[in-house]
Amino acid sequence: MEKKISSFKRKEKKFVVIDNTYEEIVTALKKDISVFSYNEDEVSQIKTTYLDDEKLSIFKEYLTQREFRFKIRLRNYGCKNIFEDKIWVEIKVKYNRTTYKKRFMIPQELVKNFLAGEDIYSKLKEYNPSVPLLKKTYKLILDLIKIGSLKPVMTTDYDRIAFQNKSKRIRITVDKHIKHTALLHKHREKQLRIIVFESKIMGKKAKWFKKMENKLSLLPQKRFSKYATGINSVYFPERGTYNFYTNFAEADKIPKNTAKSLQLIKEYFKFSDVDLMEGED
Repeated sequence: MEKKISSFKRKEKKFVVIDNTYEEIVTALKKDISVFSYNEDEVSQIKTTYLDDEKLSIFKEYLTQREFRFKIRLRNYGCKNIFEDKIWVEIKVKYNRTTYKKRFMIPQELVKNFLAGEDIYSKLKEYNPSVPLLKKTYKLILDLIKIGSLKPVMTTDYDRIAFQNKSKRIRITVDKHIKHTALLHKHREKQLRIIVFESKIMGKKAKWFKKMENKLSLLPQKRFSKYATGINSVYFPERGTYNFYTNFAEADKIPKNTAKSLQLIKEYFKFSDVDLMEGED
């Protein structure tokens, strides 16, 4: 299952669906690509917990539209309201218009210890027997949490149906019932009334995909992020849920702690041509 893969590198394109129903989209997709099922059920449930600091620095980096940025999240998969007792810890890096993702699995009972900065590596090996560079990835994410004083700031819940071809070069996800919940300061929830369609394609688009894209009148998004949408909706509702452009960007320079974090990521992924600006306090 895709869920066991620990490393990704792919181009992503997102669409917000307005004029078509979830059923119409799923029916159209099933004609050309197979459903990638979760535990023999077409629809899976996903609960994602995003990490940031008290100033929401990772969110603000998104607003600045920097070409090199990252986010860390904890992801739990379920089906019919029954969730696994294991959590995926993920780092997702955006660099040169390509998404890189590394992750490992952690038991639910050790999540608090990990977020508190405790070294739990010795206990992770049995849960990640085939994850390459496990220790290196674990240390990177743990160091980033410490440097940035990162903590859970928001959860995002939604239902997903996924499609994937045999070569795994085309993966499509359709998400609905998206709900964001703030975890800092005041408790606030926001249910989105949209469907998010995301294509993750390696290489050229298939002809059938182009035809379907036109038939369903999908609206490609220059920028779309569940995290940014969620933060806007539960922390800055006055800005508008989908307004994540530079109007609200607060700094040209990369904050000092963020610069340190990006330096570690640069070394980990061996991005030799990254030129980091000097961080500010």
